[in-house]
Amino acid sequence: MAEPTTPPPAPAAGSSRSPALPSTADAVPYVPVSWMAVSAMGTAALFVLILLVGGYGAWREKRPLLMDWALIFPVAAVVLSFAARRIIRNAEGTRTGELFGVELTNLAWWTALVGGLGYAAYLVAIETSIRQDAKGEVQRWADNILKGDDPAALTRAFHRTRDPNERALIGPDNRSALEARYRNEFIGFEQCDLVSLVKRNRGACQFSLGGMRDWAIKPSGVECTITGTVLCPEGAFPVNVALRGIETGTGEQAAGRQWQIMLTPAGYLAKQQARLTPYGWAVAQLEMSGSDFGRKFITISSTARDARAFAYLEFARAETDPAFRPLTPTGQFVRAVSVGAPAGLASFGLPVALAWLPGPPFAEITADRLFRLPGGGEPSVEQKQRFAFAWTTTGISRPGERLRDTTDVHEQLVLTDSAVEFRLPVEIPLPTPQGVTAAARGRVVIACTDPAVLAEVRKLRQSADPVNGVSSVFPESHLKPITWKLVRIESDLQPVTIRPQGGPGGGPPGAGPGGPPGAGPGGPPGGQ
Repeated sequence: MAEPTTPPPAPAAGSSRSPALPSTADAVPYVPVSWMAVSAMGTAALFVLILLVGGYGAWREKRPLLMDWALIFPVAAVVLSFAARRIIRNAEGTRTGELFGVELTNLAWWTALVGGLGYAAYLVAIETSIRQDAKGEVQRWADNILKGDDPAALTRAFHRTRDPNERALIGPDNRSALEARYRNEFIGFEQCDLVSLVKRNRGACQFSLGGMRDWAIKPSGVECTITGTVLCPEGAFPVNVALRGIETGTGEQAAGRQWQIMLTPAGYLAKQQARLTPYGWAVAQLEMSGSDFGRKFITISSTARDARAFAYLEFARAETDPAFRPLTPTGQFVRAVSVGAPAGLASFGLPVALAWLPGPPFAEITADRLFRLPGGGEPSVEQKQRFAFAWTTTGISRPGERLRDTTDVHEQLVLTDSAVEFRLPVEIPLPTPQGVTAAARGRVVIACTDPAVLAEVRKLRQSADPVNGVSSVFPESHLKPITWKLVRIESDLQPVTIRPQGGPGGGPPGAGPGGPPGAGPGGPPGGQ
């Protein structure tokens, strides 16, 4: 009999059966995270970390957080976030920007955008504060310089050019202490172009502030340049004042940002951009003419001894001085006739070796005629002897030939009602022990007293209009021919010494006596 083909009945409900295996497929398919999104998030996180670490250090040191270079990170994070979004969108589901439930692209975008804009606003606020502080410092400094006739005001202005940590030990009105400690710098400051311009135009200068440029944050502090303009009868002169702002002290002793006006060897005036009045062009002509006249005298006076007597005769217009009459062409001719032709051959252009030379007596007379104390005062007998010894042996020399790195190198023009005076710096070599260099600072003073020149200068000054009547082109009209005359060589004969490092005495420059017998110590600290 055949087997039944009917399938067995299904098991009744509630009966036991073998469990089915679960599916191994993920409920959500795996999609790799975009490395561009990870990079964007990492860059944004690095920016936040830099701000936190830098901010903590700035907070401890009581200093502003000035790291403008850090803004490159939020900019990079924004760019990376934008690129990551495009890559994920174009991947059609094969890339994602989500990690551990966090959308990296959005988080990086907003972190970088908000953080970057916030820090940029902070830097703008700091820059505004720096600009206001720096301009206020320059204005106060310029106000002191504009009082050019007041030595106390110039002393306060110089005090602001010193390092804040150093000047805290010296009062702003302690001129003697500042001069003793910063002798070279003090001399250079009082002779700089801005101070000289103000002194030459007493009470007629105005200073107006410009803007701030070249702002930079360096390890030494904040550095910037404040521009301005000086208006005076000579014209309109652009001014550039460099400053350095440092945070003095740390912790609870922090005094905040202190400013230092930087001394600039080239000066503060942008003379190439100046626009001069006709009076200003006249002053420039006087300076060029006086400089040329005075430098010729200095050059001759630094050569042979006998040439100095002839230089005095020519430059001091001493033809009528009885003591120097033998040196005039007429005197040479008379001598040639009286003692024989060879004595006067030089007057006719023949070899100097056959000519009569004045000798030491004329050099001593020249020294007596020339030497005066600063301002024209009469020197003592001992001072006259010391100058006469220098004049008859070595003569005078240009600044810097004996005293290296000297700052007394500025020529100065002084206008008075009775004369135009021009002063040129010189060095007067002094005898010293072997291995020591010493010299005294001096000035060759020349003057123009021509009434026609003085009247024309006075007229040009009265009609000067620095607002409307300025030009950068030399005017056709100019002064009449300028006749200069050598007036004196002035000096206090205080020796300034320089000792070679490791040389006799083993001390630094200016560390010991350096003048002739009885001259006293060898100058101020620093050797110059």
